[in-house]
Amino acid sequence: MNGAIYGRTVPVPKQRRRRLVMSFEMVRLDRASSEPLYQQLCRQIREELESGSFDSSASRVPSSRVLAATLGISRPTVNQAFSKLVEEGYLQVRKRSGIFVADHLPATFLKAARLATGARTEHSPRVAQRVTRMTDSRSGRQLDVGIGGPPSVTLIAGLPAVDEFPISVWERLREQVLAKKGAHLLRYASSRGEIELRKAIAAYLCDFRGANCHPDQIVVVGGMQQAMLACALALINEGDVAWIEDPVFLQARNVLAFVGAKIIPRPIDREGLVIGKCSRQNSPRLILVTPSHQFPLGVTMSLRRRKALIEFAESRDGYILEDDYDSEFRFDGPPLPCLQGLDNAGRVIYTGTMSKILYPSLRLGFLVAPPQLVDTLVKVRAVMDQHSPAIDQATLARFITEGFFLSHVKRMRELYAQRRVFFIEQFQKWLGDYFDLEVTPAGLHFVAWLRRGEDLPLFMRAREQTGIWSRPLSFFCIKAQLDPAFVFGFAAWSQAQIEQGLAKLASAVKRLKQHGAGNGSSFQIHRFSPATTSYWPSIAADEIH
Repeated sequence: MNGAIYGRTVPVPKQRRRRLVMSFEMVRLDRASSEPLYQQLCRQIREELESGSFDSSASRVPSSRVLAATLGISRPTVNQAFSKLVEEGYLQVRKRSGIFVADHLPATFLKAARLATGARTEHSPRVAQRVTRMTDSRSGRQLDVGIGGPPSVTLIAGLPAVDEFPISVWERLREQVLAKKGAHLLRYASSRGEIELRKAIAAYLCDFRGANCHPDQIVVVGGMQQAMLACALALINEGDVAWIEDPVFLQARNVLAFVGAKIIPRPIDREGLVIGKCSRQNSPRLILVTPSHQFPLGVTMSLRRRKALIEFAESRDGYILEDDYDSEFRFDGPPLPCLQGLDNAGRVIYTGTMSKILYPSLRLGFLVAPPQLVDTLVKVRAVMDQHSPAIDQATLARFITEGFFLSHVKRMRELYAQRRVFFIEQFQKWLGDYFDLEVTPAGLHFVAWLRRGEDLPLFMRAREQTGIWSRPLSFFCIKAQLDPAFVFGFAAWSQAQIEQGLAKLASAVKRLKQHGAGNGSSFQIHRFSPATTSYWPSIAADEIH
């Protein structure tokens, strides 16, 4: 009715619409008991409130009429119980709104809660080794990595400009697919992914990424993390060798540790992952690489190294997991073809995600598997969570086939190019005295190498004071010992925000330096690599393929 009564619009109070009703579904009344019904009801409601298990957002009590009908008793009995609870301070009456749990419960409640809490015994849970093998040491609120509301200026890598996403277009397409397919999209979906989406992805990859694939080779997954985990579960047994780039994206390392792989970190040179010499006993079952734009160093794997890597995987009966990271955002020439397009041996599993292109919470990605692996990966994906949301898949398929995807990529590439140039200018202005900024042809982040290693503690302190959470490069290293550097992101923030963040960081460093802060830091500075003249590791020529 939307608040309309006899043609007259009656506004419904927002506060009332927001509040949910506490149902008291666990109340059980015994009519054979000598205890009066109203006292039984009063006692059980009081006990439920004292348990502290209720949600404060669901604090409105059902009306006496509703509760009486639910319990099969008279309204006077319910009202008598409610009156007693109001007198005791457990409930409160709000005029024209109803009866609610009291904002401040009586002291007896607080005392009971404290006793119950104190009675609990703490113990360390026994968890599986696969959990303890991971390098993730976060706990509590540290695990809440999502951002609620507008993000602050943190300059961390990996965040796209979600405020530029065409939400109105997406919602219109969503309405259209729901109108067309209706209840079909509300049922269980294929573990492979919706066929329209797989066709759209295959066409895009063949036309714009140089891939060689068919829709039947594609498996839709819940983002890059799930793609990596599905491949690792499908291919790696406990103790099997897996190669990984070093430095590397932390969660890729966690995935391999989780499945019990023997992780072998491989160094990065100017052509990408170094293959080097390898005994047959230590041949990798799976090799994780980011050939388009290595994270975090930003290297693009050369054609020579790509071919050598495919030949190596074929000769050792291994597979390559290609993470096509940041491939769409290349600012110096067209995007480079993917590694999968060069593979004639069926050794490359291509993975991609919509997180950086569209928005992270969409949680849609895809695998392009060699034909012989498709069914295996579908089975693993079905065990993990059956399928991705069918409505989002259908909407994304329309978004791609109607041209909105390519338009959005083009527009974002232009926007990021502008922000990239502005970031370089502002970084030189505010922090050029401290860093050498590594500028690569692609990607949404930079590596900034400290000119003086003794400044590392200053910048670690400044991060904490300013909330500019650019990561130290050492955070991503396994065995690699690189000169001190930081990884800065720029994509998610406007030019004004970029300038504000860099100026804030520079001001904090200057202030700390004046006060002599930063001394006595526990951060270790490793002397190794570096770069264009000195940022790259020295590797014997016979180890490079």
